[in-house]
Amino acid sequence: MSDLSAQLSAFKSKIKSGSSSGDRLNDESRSGTKRLAPSDSVTEVIKRQKASLGEMSSSHLSTQLHLAVEYIKQHDFPISVTKLSNYLSFDITHTLLPLLQEIDRIKFDPEANTLEYVSLHNIRNAEDLLGFLRRQTTFKGTSVKDLKDGWAGCLTAINDLEAEDKILVLRNKKENAPRMVWANLGGPLGTIKEEFLDMWSNVKLPDPDNLYQALIDQSLKPTGADPNLIKKKPQQQEKKQKKARRGKITNTHMKGILKDYTAV
Repeated sequence: MSDLSAQLSAFKSKIKSGSSSGDRLNDESRSGTKRLAPSDSVTEVIKRQKASLGEMSSSHLSTQLHLAVEYIKQHDFPISVTKLSNYLSFDITHTLLPLLQEIDRIKFDPEANTLEYVSLHNIRNAEDLLGFLRRQTTFKGTSVKDLKDGWAGCLTAINDLEAEDKILVLRNKKENAPRMVWANLGGPLGTIKEEFLDMWSNVKLPDPDNLYQALIDQSLKPTGADPNLIKKKPQQQEKKQKKARRGKITNTHMKGILKDYTAV
């Protein structure tokens, strides 16, 4: 699906160009010049809109389009065209409705005469979210920003699932707002077995002074150490062992007859 913001921006430009084209065509018809057939369907939409609502400006139509999209996004269910018209206080059948039908993220049902905003992952409730997260093949996490797009109850569902230890949530430090979510494939959070706590407690840390000197003795540089105090140990060259020379056997034709005294 294409980006919603990009589509709305494109519609703005088309509305403006359609409005100016319509005015230019009217001027040409009045001056007696040849009238050109408009190639963009948006121009026809503007003409019908002007006929039903009068001289509504293109900027006002763009504003109404944004308001319509945001109103549809606020609902997690399809809304009727009549309800949207009542919200905007004018009939959108021949004005905004054709534009809304061209937006990929807006689903229009002609039989029910309803409009619905399709979210990026098409998630509508907590169960949908949990199933979606469990189907992920990687552990890169899912952005809460993407989940909130078109899902009004996103934050409530995330908080409920987190309280039930069903998902893992990464939150911002400043606002404590959820940023990324994962499915919790392990046990309850914040619990550690006693044996691991005992193992951690029984690990003795070396004395800082002894550890510092031990690192220097091994030619390692402790944090904040003086480089002049670090003495590198001379590298010892390994002595190569000489291999015993073996005499060349010349009387191979007597093999099996002569006695071998090398093993004696």
